[in-house]
Amino acid sequence: MIHCQYAMFYGHSVCSNVRGPYVVGVDAGGTNTRATIVTVDGVVAGRGRGPGANPNSSADPAGALTTAVRAALGDLDPLQVVGGVFGIAGAGSAGRPKAVAAANAAWRALGIHGEPEVVTDIAIAFAAASPEPAGLVIFAGTGAGAAVVDDGALVRRADGYGWLVGDEGSAVWIGTEAVRAALRAYDGRGAPTTLAESVPRLLLGEAAAPLLAEVDLKTLTIGTGDTTGAAMSSGAALPQAILKEVYDGPPAGLGRLAPLVTAAATAGDDVARRIVAEAADWLLADVDAVRPALEETTRSRGRPGVVVAGSLLENGPVADAVRAGLRERFGVEASVAHDGTLGATRLALRRAGVTIRE
Repeated sequence: MIHCQYAMFYGHSVCSNVRGPYVVGVDAGGTNTRATIVTVDGVVAGRGRGPGANPNSSADPAGALTTAVRAALGDLDPLQVVGGVFGIAGAGSAGRPKAVAAANAAWRALGIHGEPEVVTDIAIAFAAASPEPAGLVIFAGTGAGAAVVDDGALVRRADGYGWLVGDEGSAVWIGTEAVRAALRAYDGRGAPTTLAESVPRLLLGEAAAPLLAEVDLKTLTIGTGDTTGAAMSSGAALPQAILKEVYDGPPAGLGRLAPLVTAAATAGDDVARRIVAEAADWLLADVDAVRPALEETTRSRGRPGVVVAGSLLENGPVADAVRAGLRERFGVEASVAHDGTLGATRLALRRAGVTIRE
């Protein structure tokens, strides 16, 4: 058994051995893939990046994984690699066969012995922020949900079903709600909101200006004047331009509207505040759905780790509301997951028999 002190972010490790053997940690998402090589003392030996490797969206997930790990290895001897964990988005039960095949193909292409372990990106998000083997992770970025994790395995999860049928509370869900709020303001079904101006400006860029010049922005955004008249005068040009942009683009692209909503909520916009509150409610409902499994899993292990992950839960009004809800439920401050490769290498070290002391 190897004993060492393992720093939360590797640059602060106090271990002195900077040579092999090594383990590999990979965080593979839909947009990009990151790999980190660390010694069994927890010291970073290399980092690399590659294209997205989600098996459900990548044209060549094996190639993306190979690119990232090869860049991280650099001049290191691949025969000194004693294990690895690949956290891959889309590696749940439906996408697992493709994810495992891609990871194994990359491993072989790099001349590394054995096979890497494949887990979901949710599992490495938990491990990135908590040294505990088991606990709860709430995630809200492009997707959203909650899961109970036990030593890299998902015991139970709620949501994370994708933009079409789930992911309530995610950045994409918030962005979709922002578009709906703007459209409702235009045709008179909804309350005035600053999103009626900010949404088209972000989606349409310079093309938004002449369209916005044709509407009564004061009425649409702050409710002054005759709202019925504003709805009528808005015409079809502005909403139709928004619809074209939304339907021509990828659904995940709506996530870029989420910061508009959180900023508007912070500034006091009632419609944005409602969207933010509903997003937090959905995320905490996910927590409540998996909580019985959390209590059962950690019954004999003491207090579980509680982790939040994803851009919406790092800071801002959604993060504040969710963290407050977690404090009420568990009496602890949630840890924030930043670097998924940290979680992957932590799991890989655990598999290699390293005792991690925080």
